[in-house]
Amino acid sequence: MGSFCSLLVLVFSALGSSAPTGTYSPSSSVATTSTTTGPRASLAPAVIGYLLLDPVTGPAKLQALAANATRLPLTRLVVSFARPDMVYIPQSRTLKHVGLGLATNTSSDYGFELLANATRQLQAGGVEVFLSVGGWNYNCFAFLYMKYSIAYFPVGPNAWKLSMYGLGSMSGCTEANQYCYVCEPPSEGTKLSDFSIFPEPSFSPTWKQAQAFVASGTGGDVPVWHPELVGGASFTDGSVTTTVPGSDLWSRVRRDPYQDLVYLAKDLNLDGIDLDYEEFWHADTFRSGTGLGPFRLDQTVYKYSAIAYDLILNIKATYPTCKLSVAASAAGAWNGPWWGGNLKGLWYFSNLWYPSITDFMMTGPNAGGINAMTYDLSKNPTFHECPSPTLPCSLAGQVAFYLDTYHTNISPSVRFGLEVGTPAYPDAMHDSVSQLPLTKQALNEITSSVSVLGGSGAIVWELYKDQGVADVNASVVLQTLCRGVFGGGMERCLGVIPRF
Repeated sequence: MGSFCSLLVLVFSALGSSAPTGTYSPSSSVATTSTTTGPRASLAPAVIGYLLLDPVTGPAKLQALAANATRLPLTRLVVSFARPDMVYIPQSRTLKHVGLGLATNTSSDYGFELLANATRQLQAGGVEVFLSVGGWNYNCFAFLYMKYSIAYFPVGPNAWKLSMYGLGSMSGCTEANQYCYVCEPPSEGTKLSDFSIFPEPSFSPTWKQAQAFVASGTGGDVPVWHPELVGGASFTDGSVTTTVPGSDLWSRVRRDPYQDLVYLAKDLNLDGIDLDYEEFWHADTFRSGTGLGPFRLDQTVYKYSAIAYDLILNIKATYPTCKLSVAASAAGAWNGPWWGGNLKGLWYFSNLWYPSITDFMMTGPNAGGINAMTYDLSKNPTFHECPSPTLPCSLAGQVAFYLDTYHTNISPSVRFGLEVGTPAYPDAMHDSVSQLPLTKQALNEITSSVSVLGGSGAIVWELYKDQGVADVNASVVLQTLCRGVFGGGMERCLGVIPRF
């Protein structure tokens, strides 16, 4: 899903293919057994919109949406993004160490009550409210992403960043230029301190239980964990020592951020949690294989699955009505050779080895759904970014291809995703001609396909994103999806995203 300023960057490979009071308080262990499943029952249909918060416009946007809850052309609002290395003390009712960006220290609770009140209004108006954790900026380790996901493939689609910012050499990518601005371009004004990664809280009982669960079902290499990757710590790779992005507060006060996320969801009375895991850097840094591939991303399958399982354990123990969804990479269910640079196959293998995680998200009372981020796609043939030689390389053709991999390999109820406005990838400055923005024509092509809609709905990034040169805005996209999913009889399908 998008970062604070940009979205998932899908890099398709060649050949297609201040510390708070309190200490860590573990919940009781909860057992979940992996089971083999048949076809999964359909999810409840939903039209889902993401709201990216910031302290300047975020409060007004949230309040406008809440005031118009009954007239919004969506049935779920996903508030974005909480940091994965958060700290939240149960019943503290402050977002100070959550990283949501809703309010600054001008608000003593950093916007907690604002969000809680808006949640109540939205729910009363028939809209579910989820909180998303992650997003691109909270998934990016700039140095490792530069070295192993970009520089390792010198003719890849993002290699131009080394030429432009590093004088053509990896050695020219330094802290001073945020390692050739691989996480965000300089125009976004981000700092290295704005980035974070998903931690491995090795002292946590539920994390240990998640590790044991993963180890019991491995289908590939032996799991290798990296609890040393704590925000602010020094990390040496070869001749370079860099700083791990993110906060170490959770480690210093010995709290499991995934447990704290569930505590936060409970105190806010949210309907669910959305896991937006996009650690490309992890997949490429810890891949197995040689040369230019193909490779395996077993270690990242294990890390993602452990994070999801830790959340599941804590949901069951602390907030059993909470739903769990995931925002998944477009290529995540594609089973085939992986040549690096993305998360191709991650959800395929997690589902294959740990089906109970998928079941929790796709069936039963906790099912929030797997939602594929089928956007930020490219039609550049130089880098083999058209996934199929037999399907159109258009946006509609690629959405159909990637969604079919999820429907075939995981569940026919997996939802697809659309993005409003100018895509984040390919880069608008470097390769705008290969972008596939959402237009009226593309929207009609996508939504006219029964196999694409599938009855379960779709996600839209982002409610207040400028439409740019495209001829559709968020309201038009959501109205179209709403009619397609629920038919023409639902009054909210006539609604719009309100001004703020």
